[in-house]
Amino acid sequence: MNISIPHSWLKEYLKTSAGSEKIGELLSLCGPSVEKIRSVAGDAIYDIEVTTNRVDMMSVLGIAREAAAILPQFGFKAAFLPPKLDPISPPQTPLPLTVKDPNGLCPRILAVVLDQVSLGPSPQKIKSRLEAAGLRSLNNVVDVTNYVMTEVGHPTHVFDYDRVSSHSLLLRKAKPGEKITSLEDKTYALPGGDIVIDDGSGEIIDLPGIIGTANSVVTPDTKRIIFFLEANNPVKIRRTSMTLGIRTVAATLNEKGVDPELGSTALKRGVMLLKELTGAKVASKIFDLYPQKPTIQTIKLPLQLIKDRLGVDISGRKVKQILENLGFFFSIDKNEQLSVKPASFRTKDIAIPEDIVEEVARIYGYHKLPSKLPLTQIPTNYPDENFHLEYRLKNILADSGLNEIYTNSMVSRALTSQSGFSINNHLKIKNALSADWQYLRRSLIPSHLEAIGQNPQAKSVSFFELANTYQLRPGKLPEEKLTLLLSTTNDFRYLKGVVDLTLQKLHLAPTFKPQNAVKTPWLDGHTAAIILKNQTLGCLGQVLTPEGFPHKQVNVALFDFRALSQASRAYPAYQPLSPHPPIIEDLTFTLPEKTYLGPVIAAIASCHRLVKAVALTKTYRQNYTFNVTYQSPTQPLTDKAVAPVRKKIVVSLKQKFSADLVGNLR
Repeated sequence: MNISIPHSWLKEYLKTSAGSEKIGELLSLCGPSVEKIRSVAGDAIYDIEVTTNRVDMMSVLGIAREAAAILPQFGFKAAFLPPKLDPISPPQTPLPLTVKDPNGLCPRILAVVLDQVSLGPSPQKIKSRLEAAGLRSLNNVVDVTNYVMTEVGHPTHVFDYDRVSSHSLLLRKAKPGEKITSLEDKTYALPGGDIVIDDGSGEIIDLPGIIGTANSVVTPDTKRIIFFLEANNPVKIRRTSMTLGIRTVAATLNEKGVDPELGSTALKRGVMLLKELTGAKVASKIFDLYPQKPTIQTIKLPLQLIKDRLGVDISGRKVKQILENLGFFFSIDKNEQLSVKPASFRTKDIAIPEDIVEEVARIYGYHKLPSKLPLTQIPTNYPDENFHLEYRLKNILADSGLNEIYTNSMVSRALTSQSGFSINNHLKIKNALSADWQYLRRSLIPSHLEAIGQNPQAKSVSFFELANTYQLRPGKLPEEKLTLLLSTTNDFRYLKGVVDLTLQKLHLAPTFKPQNAVKTPWLDGHTAAIILKNQTLGCLGQVLTPEGFPHKQVNVALFDFRALSQASRAYPAYQPLSPHPPIIEDLTFTLPEKTYLGPVIAAIASCHRLVKAVALTKTYRQNYTFNVTYQSPTQPLTDKAVAPVRKKIVVSLKQKFSADLVGNLR
């Protein structure tokens, strides 16, 4: 998440002599990345990128605390100045308000009513700071909520007290199909299970943690308000926000898990500002529903662990300074055993001793750690990966005229139905960004059909892709299976030639076994399994294309990359070259319809040891011409020596395939 913070605002909570440029430089070196510093009306504005796990730094106070820990490591005196907050005193005669969360949907809820609110524009200082942070200034009441959220890091909200006629706030789960109209006058149908606030009559008056609704928003006539804060369930906030497509700053913060302990700070700061900017007075008791405070675990580790991991002899005193400046509670015993209790705002990302080591390392400075190789062996072999083979394969296929494509691993329901697998065998994504990306695919074929169909004008299209498919495993993460797919609109023989060449380059000589198309339901027509020593490497065949598909046919070859990797060889087996010239001739046979040519070629090659190579060169109707090479490793061959071998070939093909030689036998 990116945030923008004015230097003048930061300096209210950071006491230091360092200038804005130096603060930006040192923050980037040991903490959040300051992307740039720009000047607006004479004030330096920090544009900061904060990693997702550090929601505690997505505020002015968070950056000030971080800077106060980092700057002293570089010789700058620095101190974090916590906000000075006035206590809130409830009136003797409070206005009625009821806040209920019977099902414990939110970890913490705070609320208070304020009276005598005077709505109007905010002071220029507030406007300028909000605009520098990327937020619009609307009025002094709404601006306070955004100001507190940016300063403290906890989203807040205001209701018009009088428009909530029941003066009751009930948190519940939304029913499927319930509708809300946001304060931006947009209507949304809720999917169900979303956390909402209603007024006790069933009318929804807020989508907490995400966006307010039009029926409870403050208006120019507002005189009394409810200042409201809640800590949220990050998973539910994320799901609702993404499903409805509502991406507010509040939702972005809440889905990362804002610290509930910040609630009281945000409430007091908000009430102070509302009093100052609107003349408001507290008109009710303080509601604080906090049924169960989170337990913070103490992490124990030896000081030696930090020294070993960092490779520096760092003192316990130095570690203590670093961790206490970050807000941690620290103690060390006589045996140099550390007990570290992280602050409440760091409990989500500090859980194990290595997390403590990382905190010390980054504040101490990665740039100050010695450049030494670890004493352990560096792993170099990853058995499930064969990047060299990937590189070879991609070059072979690209040289053969195929184009590499990358298709999305997430597919629509329509594409899953074309995969040949049941919809129940696909892993469905709960928080899908789009209807086109609902499932993890089981097959690459539908994605390639979609890509080929998007090229209707091309005379021929040939693609290849090496990517994972995902097999559902109940109760476990899906099995990722690396798959190689070749797809082409050219005929089957073209694809078979590419497959033959590819396997030849990998020094493999598999057989192609015709198989029933029922075993591979997305294939039809010419279908064969690719077999090597009783192991199936893949299959190839013609795809069943949907009606109205722009190309006449699509043929594919599908490989299990792991099986291919295990079978492939980097170098061919050594075979001595014969010093004697070969005899090469063409033999043309008439074959019955639907005769598989692979077994015919294999039968010719196995007829005699003098047959060194067989290749199909020409076809005309049912006539097939085979180029046959005869060669002996020990002597020159004559036509008289080849004649009995030729005769054996003719007899063998006649017996096995009812094949007739075209022409006279010499």
